[in-house]
Amino acid sequence: MKKCIWKYAAGAAVMTMVLSGCGTAKGQEPDETKSCRSVTRVQEPESIDFEDWDARRALQEANPVSEKFIGAVNRFSYASAAQLLRTGADAKNQNYSPLSLYYALALAAQGSEGSTEEELLKLLGMEDKAALADECGKLFRRLYIDHKVSKQKLANSLWLKKGQNFRKKFLKTAQDDFYTSVFEADFENPETGKAMGRWISDQTGGTLAPELKTYPEEALAIINTVYLYDEWQQRFMESANTKDTFTTASGEQMTCEYMNRKFDFHSYYKGDGYTGTALGLKGAGSMVFILPDEGVEIKELLTEDSLRDMFGNRERESATVTVSLPKFRFEDSMELIPVLQEMGLLEAFEALKADFSSMTDEQIFISEVKQETHIEVVESGVEASAYTEIAMAAGAAMTEEKNYELKYNRPFLFGIISDVETPLFIGICNMPNQA
Repeated sequence: MKKCIWKYAAGAAVMTMVLSGCGTAKGQEPDETKSCRSVTRVQEPESIDFEDWDARRALQEANPVSEKFIGAVNRFSYASAAQLLRTGADAKNQNYSPLSLYYALALAAQGSEGSTEEELLKLLGMEDKAALADECGKLFRRLYIDHKVSKQKLANSLWLKKGQNFRKKFLKTAQDDFYTSVFEADFENPETGKAMGRWISDQTGGTLAPELKTYPEEALAIINTVYLYDEWQQRFMESANTKDTFTTASGEQMTCEYMNRKFDFHSYYKGDGYTGTALGLKGAGSMVFILPDEGVEIKELLTEDSLRDMFGNRERESATVTVSLPKFRFEDSMELIPVLQEMGLLEAFEALKADFSSMTDEQIFISEVKQETHIEVVESGVEASAYTEIAMAAGAAMTEEKNYELKYNRPFLFGIISDVETPLFIGICNMPNQA
């Protein structure tokens, strides 16, 4: 079996395909070992200072991300999240980074042809893979934040099998539009998997440190990482914390530490079966918390339309909102092939039909797609990360002020939404004390 690794930190994706390659990031020394050799080093986008508003405005003007593309990313995000989170929605904590998976698939699409390309582009909501790459590049630069207050970083790497030829056009697109670093790797050597794990750890602030296995049949690994660390615009004070009970979907009660704060002129959501609020982040975007109404199960809200309404609707009341939110931290993992098949991606998983001839002459197919994530919510802010692994094998407006109280003392949904409205993470907290 061939493996691909996609990783996210605060959103990271890793994708491995049956090709040959490796990647590095700015500020990271090449991993020169007997198993892996750095081929290229990609310069990350320039970091803009937290208070440099003119530079931020210039960046936005130079990288106009189309509404069509944002719509495509969001449709993919909410549709896939609705299916993925429905399993175990009332039993465990879940966290998913749709952006990480999207970038990994978008990079894979650059090497596809024929009906495999058609399926991937349809899944990703784009008509042309060159336009897809261009939009991914602009969104990458728009999302990139690395300063003293916040970090919101994407990274990609290709791990290429030694001795195998890869298309120059594919590699150039990967580097120019996806900021992909390239490694030449020996997939028969277990040290390669360790090097890939170290790369993921470096990109995700150490929050994810997987021990990856590689296989002799592997030809390519694509790794995308997304990492987010940000502070609340209005943080919670630890002195206001309280201990109280949290009731799970099964009726079990546990004692949790709650963060408490009263927010004036704050966002308040009221929808069909839920209420919620959004906490602004200093770097960009916000984290939305959705509380189902009493008697409403979370899975009743897990439809594409409901998720878009909860996390994508910018219309909300302005009110005084008292928030009581449990601190939580957990990791999660998901197998993603079934949901991708349900969404119409079929040929890419078939050994004799998959067409990735824009990558290499060798017949390859995707054999595994997996994602692992990490999230922690505390008084000062949020840290989140994820990696997606794709393995490929060879084969043949202010209103009258009101007062609301939101106490998240039962299972709730959360989402981290960027300033361009794309969801970085969507998840469910069923048990705050589950680490």
